[in-house]
Amino acid sequence: GQGFILLDDVACVGTELSLLDCPHSNWGQHDCSHMEDVGVRCSPESNTATGGSLGPPVRLVDGESTKEGRVEVFLNGQWGSICDEGWTDRDAAVVCRQLGFSGTAKARAMAYFGEGHGPIHLDNIECSGTEPTLGQCVRPDTRIHSCWHSEDAGVIC
Repeated sequence: GQGFILLDDVACVGTELSLLDCPHSNWGQHDCSHMEDVGVRCSPESNTATGGSLGPPVRLVDGESTKEGRVEVFLNGQWGSICDEGWTDRDAAVVCRQLGFSGTAKARAMAYFGEGHGPIHLDNIECSGTEPTLGQCVRPDTRIHSCWHSEDAGVIC
């Protein structure tokens, strides 16, 4: 690169929503040259997708591959599961689409991929199946729930 070097000593743990949420040196303070500039290559074959303004990041955990698992969303600084009340193949299709997968999607209920350990963030998700992200299916009352982790939702993409 050329010009100013703005950040140095960036130390992300991987759950941050923005690079600027990671610990880093003061703006413009560094001890490096442009020979140390970094870059990234992103791939849709990941089990995590960022949501940006379209809703929270989503990931699949505890599956046998990146294409299946318990659905977790990142809200309020922590990953948490989704209750399976009303969880359908339409909801699963939206999760798979958000993660970059195409083809059929199957919803799994009753902690099919094991019970989560964090909070249960969402309940009664209602997707038509055409939304690009799960965040677009969330209604104002979806955070109110009476669920146990034995009801964690999952998908197979």
